[in-house]
Amino acid sequence: MQFLEPISSEPARSQPALVGDRCDLVSIGTSSKLGHGDRRRLDWLSDTEANLLLSRMVRLEAKKKNYSAAIQLLTQLIAYEPNEAEHYTNRGLMHYNARQWAQALADYNQAIYLNPELDKAYSNRANLHAAKKNWQAAIADYDQAVDLSPLNIRARLNQAITFREMSDYEEALVCLDIAIFFKPESATLYAERGRTYHLQGDWNCAAADYTRALEFALLPRQNDLNDPTQITRRVIQWMNSFS
Repeated sequence: MQFLEPISSEPARSQPALVGDRCDLVSIGTSSKLGHGDRRRLDWLSDTEANLLLSRMVRLEAKKKNYSAAIQLLTQLIAYEPNEAEHYTNRGLMHYNARQWAQALADYNQAIYLNPELDKAYSNRANLHAAKKNWQAAIADYDQAVDLSPLNIRARLNQAITFREMSDYEEALVCLDIAIFFKPESATLYAERGRTYHLQGDWNCAAADYTRALEFALLPRQNDLNDPTQITRRVIQWMNSFS
């Protein structure tokens, strides 16, 4: 199951094609309602197909922000695959989105216990710590995430924003510089670095980064961390605050 990425980059704010030819798992996933812990209606599927169906249903419910339903489905997955750290990471994210902090933390801790090298479990737990303003715990988990996966750009971005919330602009800029090195055409990264310069009082560097952010947001087929329209609105708002 793929990781369910947080939509927002704000820290306070973390499959293989196995479908057989016997059924359309997506259509079943949108029409079937499985009771909590009840998998009898999937008995005619193989374990792999049933778990893939549950995973797709989780993604559908998460997209609709039906976090309680997603949590129930993930609990079913965990019951049948109790040693899969990714399931705990994803359920932790659903608890996080539902603002169920204690349950989210327990799931992230279990994911890390099962797989201490799962970078996104550390990244998501860092987001939770940042949401609770446990800054040092957040920074430590972001460090672990990027140590395990240097290309985890979202973790680097969220760590930068966390440093910025702490008014540690120099460390925030270091994180953003590294992130831009790995993803040099990201409108989000330039926008956030511009905002950091802005808050630091470096108007010239801020203006230059805001301009780059707007240019990259207009690129066709932009593959960025956030929606280009959202980035553009945010940058314009920040630029208007110069005065």
